[in-house]
Amino acid sequence: FGRKKGVIVSIVTQVVSSILAITSYWIVNHILFTLARFLMGVGITISMGIAAMFVTEASPAYCRGVSSLINGVLLQFSLTVGAVLAMPKVLGSETHWWYLYLFQLSINTVVLCILPIVHESPSYLASQEVKHHHTFKSKIVASVKYYHEISDEEAERFAENLIETHQISRSQESILSVWKTPFNRRGTLLGMMVTFAMAMSGITVINAFAFEILMDVGMKQDTAAVANAAICFFSFAGILVSTKIIDHFGRRPLLISTFAFLTLVNVAIISLMYAYEKTQNQIVSYFLISTICMFNFLFAMGPGPLSMFITGELVPQTCRSASSKIPHSDLLSSCQKPDIRIHGVRNIFHCSNGKLDVLCLTLLSIPQVVAVLVLFFLLPETKGRNVEEIREEYERKALLR
Repeated sequence: FGRKKGVIVSIVTQVVSSILAITSYWIVNHILFTLARFLMGVGITISMGIAAMFVTEASPAYCRGVSSLINGVLLQFSLTVGAVLAMPKVLGSETHWWYLYLFQLSINTVVLCILPIVHESPSYLASQEVKHHHTFKSKIVASVKYYHEISDEEAERFAENLIETHQISRSQESILSVWKTPFNRRGTLLGMMVTFAMAMSGITVINAFAFEILMDVGMKQDTAAVANAAICFFSFAGILVSTKIIDHFGRRPLLISTFAFLTLVNVAIISLMYAYEKTQNQIVSYFLISTICMFNFLFAMGPGPLSMFITGELVPQTCRSASSKIPHSDLLSSCQKPDIRIHGVRNIFHCSNGKLDVLCLTLLSIPQVVAVLVLFFLLPETKGRNVEEIREEYERKALLR
């Protein structure tokens, strides 16, 4: 259906979900609320897969990194705003929670009104079947001018190059066929590695148990809610820093360095939680909270936003949709594992409620170490390069072997 129509379907699904959630409050129906949450999950998942591809394909190469990070910036900003609005003294109460869905409904409605005037991705248009060449090319030229802000002549040349590149092989790859070609297989596997290591870094555990941890170190409920919002702010700050450096230093060094530092921060969290459990020292709790803030900052600076679009930069247009689906499926499944593993180990070793067991966080650090090694040896730099340049480098190295 294309990138634009896919995003429209996603937003419509979320709008319907918000309406159902609000309705379930007024008629007090838990089945309707469950259906609303299911639809919200479907809508958000579609957005996660398509929005990153849309931005990657539409952005000029020189600013593709920053453009792609805009998704992450707005995501982290929304999480920060959501954490504030969901505090018990704001809207997070039995009588006011439906306002949260009304707020989301308002935002989605505005986006839905804007989307019809937005152009389709130039790369997607260039990969479609040519029926009337003049009309076909004029749509691509209009899209290129809209996103790149270049002259008519430059847009014509750019459109011709896109058509020539994408019409060579128009057949879209499936989830199974992407594994047949070594280059496509490598790009997909590297995307999976980044996404899996990101999901298993401990971010889902931090997000799920941050409020609980804050309560365990002596904070009252209202204070813990404010502190939790402050932790979300560090994520927002991290991705703002990332927008400044990603197109300067590149994706490869940013991913490798942040995964390495996240490993060290995980070890620090383990040590401080163990120290607090033994000493109950308030100073230790302050260091622990600061370390969690640092974790969120590093996560949002590197693997969090980069995992959303790195796969699209590593594979060609014909398999971009299929290759991007696989890491996102990997993300959605692996996001469940830390929570399940935490609860499982707690039951086996009788860990106290609200405490992240040392063994659990040690296991969470292993994917980071593996990711650093794999990415150091295999991940190519994609900054300012198109897929064909990356493919040529890959084939040249393959010949040397």
